[in-house]
Amino acid sequence: MYLFPILNGIWQGFFISILLFGPAFFKLIHISIQEGFKKGVILASGVFLSDLLVVSLCIFGFSEFMQTPTFQKMYSLLGAIILFLLGIKSFRHQYKAFLISYSERVPHSKSLLKGFALNLVNPFTFILWFNVLGSISLKYAEELQYKLLISINVFTILLMLFSMDVLKVFLSHLIGKKLNARIFFTINKYFGLLLMIIAGIFLVRFTTLMGWWK
Repeated sequence: MYLFPILNGIWQGFFISILLFGPAFFKLIHISIQEGFKKGVILASGVFLSDLLVVSLCIFGFSEFMQTPTFQKMYSLLGAIILFLLGIKSFRHQYKAFLISYSERVPHSKSLLKGFALNLVNPFTFILWFNVLGSISLKYAEELQYKLLISINVFTILLMLFSMDVLKVFLSHLIGKKLNARIFFTINKYFGLLLMIIAGIFLVRFTTLMGWWK
């Protein structure tokens, strides 16, 4: 009985991981290339914890509030502002200042917090889990152990997402070992540009929700 939700969670987690390209994904690749495998895994742990928080909020009845237009509007705007500021900071970083920050040791807790925050400011994280939990709930609606089967399925998805993130970290770290500081500096600039583009997408979503495109 429990094998089906585990297998279901594995393929769902794999599929979501392939299609997921938010700010946390790009930061994961960026930090793994620049700062190594251990920092990348810590950041991936932060992403895992934020997903776990969103899932918990949905399960404990906050999903209706988080799907309201007001929440979605404000969250899209907040995400756009935060990512744009982070993007500007990375993009405008001068080479000498970058070398100083590159040589500094960043606390592990900061990497964990970055992963947690970057995944959480993405409004599409909430939309993803609303849809995932909705489809899973329908799948097990007729089962006697409804809640247990849903929990197994969701937790397997979370573990699969984390495993795929660790794999991305490992591959990025292998690439990073062959790069020098100048290339890291260029990657940092492009990462800043990507964050600003994602911020633009969130801003477009905000204006669409506000009805300004009508």
